[in-house]
Amino acid sequence: MKSDIFISILVLGLGIGAVDAQSGAWGQCGGIGYTGPTTCVSGYGCKYLNDYYWQCIPSNQLGTSTTTTTTVKSTTTSARSSTTLSTTSRTSTTSSRTTTQTSPTSPSRTSTTTTTRTTTTSSKSTTASSSRTATPTPGIKYWFSFGDSYTQTGFNPNGIQPSTGNPMGNPPYPGWTSAGGPNWIGVATTKYNRSLTLTYNFAYGGATIDAALVTPYTSTVLSLTDQTNQFLSTYASGNPSWTASNTLFSVFIGINDIANSWWRPNWLTFIDTLLTAEFALVAKMYDVGGRKFLISNIPAIERSPMMLADSQASRDALKAALALWSTKLQTYITNFQATHSGTTFWFYDSYADYNYVLDHPSLFGMNPNIALFGSDPTYAWYNDFHPGVIIQDYMGKRVDDLLVGFW
Repeated sequence: MKSDIFISILVLGLGIGAVDAQSGAWGQCGGIGYTGPTTCVSGYGCKYLNDYYWQCIPSNQLGTSTTTTTTVKSTTTSARSSTTLSTTSRTSTTSSRTTTQTSPTSPSRTSTTTTTRTTTTSSKSTTASSSRTATPTPGIKYWFSFGDSYTQTGFNPNGIQPSTGNPMGNPPYPGWTSAGGPNWIGVATTKYNRSLTLTYNFAYGGATIDAALVTPYTSTVLSLTDQTNQFLSTYASGNPSWTASNTLFSVFIGINDIANSWWRPNWLTFIDTLLTAEFALVAKMYDVGGRKFLISNIPAIERSPMMLADSQASRDALKAALALWSTKLQTYITNFQATHSGTTFWFYDSYADYNYVLDHPSLFGMNPNIALFGSDPTYAWYNDFHPGVIIQDYMGKRVDDLLVGFW
């Protein structure tokens, strides 16, 4: 097995095979290893997200680039109650899709690219700072989300906060995603949810569970550990006024960890090291009052265009590793519930849902050639490793259906 193909496997924006002269609205326009257009259609500008991903966003939303730091503060424990566990079930549905418009040409921009193993130095993108205010609303729900580029929208805790008219806060919807448009948490929050939900999305492209266990592609990436500490230092004290009953914590992590670990000789024991670290962080969320948790396994990444270019043996080995991860993940959920009363867990089987869409492209208006990737919204994949808006939309609907007991 070649390990080098996996080391950068989930940093945002791995080489799009674009042929257009310009990237469309919300499309990729630069980054390490990227070979597509570096200019955006009229009305959009190319903005740095991380070393591997620049995105076309509206020109009036380009803002400024700064760096941010977070600190951890002490927290307290809240009350406990009964325990439940939910899982997914399959139903055939069709998904709607938001397409982006293209316009005439815009001024050009030059970006610098290097090989995927090279790290460049650049500032981290944030939005303008604003103070947080607690405005409790009857029936409101809160959602604290953690993960990697499959979930990332570019939320900055120091920026504009989620509100009734802007449930995901900053940046403007759909945010900085790896899907070329709205991703699953965006549509779950704004399109399919059954109640007003304010979502605080800490997910960060390239994230691993802990950088000390699996090193991300660059030191500026916020791991799940960093994201959890960021939450603890900003929202754990009850501002906004979230409670155990009206708040969901979701963790969609592990793609980078497994992609950079499954080929190791000690994989069978290392997987437990990773999951132990993940649930130690879930325990921190529990300790400050979190009781409702949505945990996802890893999607069918062995079917991505990047992996289709590898050998069948490599794909089969990765598929087996994903299955083992999923089985062990559910065991860790069960064990956590046994020692932490009052918890409700929803296990989301993203692996099964990705396979369902890929096996039934016609049901979703998707191009039947599921190996295609690019800015065309009918393609299964936005780039050679990240799914496009159709798969992301279906995932958002499935998650909202799964969470019917929470809404």
